[in-house]
Amino acid sequence: MTAFLTLLTGLATTGRLGELHYGASLPELAACYGDPRDSGPLRPDNRWPRSFVWGDVPTVFCRCRQLRSLSLSVWLGELEFPQPGGESVVLDTRVGETDLMAALTATGRPWETVTYETLHDQRNLLFSPAEEVRVELVLTNREAYDEPLLEEWVLCKAVMWGYEHIDCPEPDRSLPDDGWGAAEL
Repeated sequence: MTAFLTLLTGLATTGRLGELHYGASLPELAACYGDPRDSGPLRPDNRWPRSFVWGDVPTVFCRCRQLRSLSLSVWLGELEFPQPGGESVVLDTRVGETDLMAALTATGRPWETVTYETLHDQRNLLFSPAEEVRVELVLTNREAYDEPLLEEWVLCKAVMWGYEHIDCPEPDRSLPDDGWGAAEL
């Protein structure tokens, strides 16, 4: 099994991608992986939620600095994955359905296959690795929309998100700016 496939099956079955997981602390992740790139707020009129990126792993944090989601666009064929100490490693992300299904089946964890009437070239595998946490692996049968069908379906994207964090607590305004976009707009 490739290093990426090992990480991917871990994400699907545990909801963790290294130290990245739902509810992980932004300052603790920065201490582990180094400072992320700040990609800014998701909406221009609100500072939070906010996107930060380590390598090729975009994440979303709420104002309490807890990880809410992450996504991996693996269709490019490689991914720069963060390592402890601020280093990174480039992983080959090409995964065919045969190898993916064998690795997932070996975990013994269940999943749901989701298809959509309007997306004939896509199949999603939905996992519930923890209460209120979801991981979705997206498979496609084309390299690109206008390309011919592939012989085997391939992994296109992996996404992790959670539901439990409904009301984020107000930030403590008595504290100085923490450097993660906490200053008012």
